[in-house]
Amino acid sequence: VSKLIMERRQKKKRPCGTKQIPVFVALIVLTGTSSLYFVFILPYLIKTYHFMIAIMNGVITFMVYLMFARATFTDPGAFPKAPESEDDENDLRQPLYRNTEIKGITVKMKWCETCRFYRPPRCSHCSVCNNCVEVFDHHCPWVDNCIGKNNYRYFFFFVFLLTLHIVSVIVLTGLFFYQNRGKNLKENIIPIIILVIGSLAAFPVMGLTGFHIGLVSLGRTTNEQVTGKFGSGHNPFDLGCWVNCCLVLFGPLPPKYRGYKAPKRRKPKKQLTTQPIQLPNNQLPKNEPLHTQHIQIELEPVLEPMPRSIVKGGGWTGIQTSNVPSKNNDRVLATYEVSV
Repeated sequence: VSKLIMERRQKKKRPCGTKQIPVFVALIVLTGTSSLYFVFILPYLIKTYHFMIAIMNGVITFMVYLMFARATFTDPGAFPKAPESEDDENDLRQPLYRNTEIKGITVKMKWCETCRFYRPPRCSHCSVCNNCVEVFDHHCPWVDNCIGKNNYRYFFFFVFLLTLHIVSVIVLTGLFFYQNRGKNLKENIIPIIILVIGSLAAFPVMGLTGFHIGLVSLGRTTNEQVTGKFGSGHNPFDLGCWVNCCLVLFGPLPPKYRGYKAPKRRKPKKQLTTQPIQLPNNQLPKNEPLHTQHIQIELEPVLEPMPRSIVKGGGWTGIQTSNVPSKNNDRVLATYEVSV
């Protein structure tokens, strides 16, 4: 059953290149609109009003890009998958839910067939990233990452600062357009483009920012709000508006989880052993004791067995070779253990 579920999930996955399309679209729109504003609008505002406008816009824009990068590349708090074992072939033996009690409220922990463990409270499995994420909020296609416990604050500040950036650009561009309203359309085409793009982006971004401000104050996640987990009862994770904001946005972050790594097996060292080569008994002289001696001779690179005529009335008892380079590196030494 678990193998069939895994195969279906893998088929539903989009190719890796298509997942980055929303990220590139967001970056192109943000960078293009901001560039038009800084090149054509901001110099006029600095001359007319004050240079502090440029400093304010520069700091906000830099922080927007910084929070965007942190939300994109920070691990959201993904739990490593449990190592596979023979017992995992039949997941039907595991109960689907286990209950735990938090502040007098029963919270269900669901068995994850993909990661092979019971999900902790507030943890959910992301079908896009194929990981169980701690305090899962949602999967954001605009940053191509899950939003969880470790990177939620960066996502929140990204959305909040992006709202400030869009509002400031719209207001200051509108002021520029109002003071130059007597000019023809060609001279005002740049501020019109900025105002149109900024207005289209302002409403959804401002709505998203207000939505997450409410979630943080209530101590909820987007997943809990959409699924209605604590809609009818008390939320055991709600610590009050002030404590929720401080804990979520400025609290300490947990370390990154590491998966189980099996110990590496050491490969046994190869040892050279001498194996005896015995001849039939009829080739050995009768009633004559055997004396063993070592004969060291030089051979050409292609080793050939020693002719039997070298040993007078004897037989091979063992052969041992050792690579000892000579001056010309074209000969090797071989030690023959001969019975004579």
